[in-house]
Amino acid sequence: MECSKNIKYLFFDLDDTLLRKNRTISNYTISILKKAQEKGFKIIFNTSRSMQNSKRYIDIIHPDYGIYSGGCHIVDKDGNPMFVNMIDKKDVKEITKFLFPRCEKISVQTYSHFYASDKEYKAQNAIWYDFTNGLEEDAFKIICCTPDLNFVKDVAKKYNLELQNYLNGSWNRLSIKGATKWNGVLKFLEIVGGNVDETSCFGDDIGDEEMIQKSCLGVAMKNSQPQVLANAKNITIYSNDEDGVAHFIEKNLL
Repeated sequence: MECSKNIKYLFFDLDDTLLRKNRTISNYTISILKKAQEKGFKIIFNTSRSMQNSKRYIDIIHPDYGIYSGGCHIVDKDGNPMFVNMIDKKDVKEITKFLFPRCEKISVQTYSHFYASDKEYKAQNAIWYDFTNGLEEDAFKIICCTPDLNFVKDVAKKYNLELQNYLNGSWNRLSIKGATKWNGVLKFLEIVGGNVDETSCFGDDIGDEEMIQKSCLGVAMKNSQPQVLANAKNITIYSNDEDGVAHFIEKNLL
């Protein structure tokens, strides 16, 4: 924990890290994050969620900054954009038109909307959309559900996109090349004039592994994926349902 003396920026994944399984944040965790801010730490959400889909937690925690859509969208405390990196609408149209008949489900996160082919999907304020002719809007990410990873890899290669495979291999996320949570951290540091020695990153899933390993103080949740746990130097004593993040911060940083 030697580098903990220099930590200034605290980066948090949301789902299954800062949030409990029922997608709530306990009063204890809220109080600890507030104490951290009062001591000068900067609280930063770093999530694959869009800013819109994180709003309820923004209103509760009032983070100092946010990195959303897997590193593609960085904002200040008031939600003003500091960095935006999106797939061009022409490519989005071609990709969605190609993927739609070949995938069980498809969804697209644009700057202001979340479009989904599944009429039953109501989360994220999703808007049903018929992707038969593609969607022509700039997008932070395109998500498709299919067990056939090879043809999704071909699409990623053709359009020079970042591909992340998750949730037991059936879900695939396409975003602009280089869009990862860790690269989001690096871009943020570049913007604010910070450095890696001042960073602490908390997460649980494969998409969090790089930032956990490369930040000065990377912390994996007790409930993390096995691969993440196997490679983590620091692991919370408690799970996300037991306020693992808050306990770690109170013991080691406050």
